[in-house]
Amino acid sequence: MAYADGNLSTATGNDAQATGDWSTATGNHAKATVGGSTATGYYAEATGKNSVALGAKSKASHDTNHRAAQAENNAVARSNNYTDNRFGELRQSLEHTEKRLNAGIAGVTALSSIPYAAGNKFSYGIGAGNYQNGNAVAAGVQFRVSQSTNVRLNISWDSAGNNATGVGIAGGW
Repeated sequence: MAYADGNLSTATGNDAQATGDWSTATGNHAKATVGGSTATGYYAEATGKNSVALGAKSKASHDTNHRAAQAENNAVARSNNYTDNRFGELRQSLEHTEKRLNAGIAGVTALSSIPYAAGNKFSYGIGAGNYQNGNAVAAGVQFRVSQSTNVRLNISWDSAGNNATGVGIAGGW
């Protein structure tokens, strides 16, 4: 037998109880015990002011508006946190790439700065380069194979831990 003893309350279902003012209990053994609460379903129980328990054996003890707003705030916070983390990872990746590129440009600058002594059978040189936050040193050798042919080998080491190697041959008449 259902009973509703709260002011303007309604109870339907075997042993449904609506004891809070303006409460509704629908379903066998459903209980709405606080003002403005609603319990719908088998053994559903709403024990918080303005709470809604929906479904068999569900329980609600808080204002559903509060819980919905809290869930929305949590979802937004999680989304913002995820986005912030992904942008942070992207920023770190771009900074790492920028350092490697700047160091590579410094390496090429160092290679192109190596001077050689003209007219000698064998010559060597060293150079240095800088570009923004990248630095590099380079060394090279040049060997005159014949009166009209030179061979050159260069290598640079940069601040990002990379190296660049170049080899060339020149001829003339």
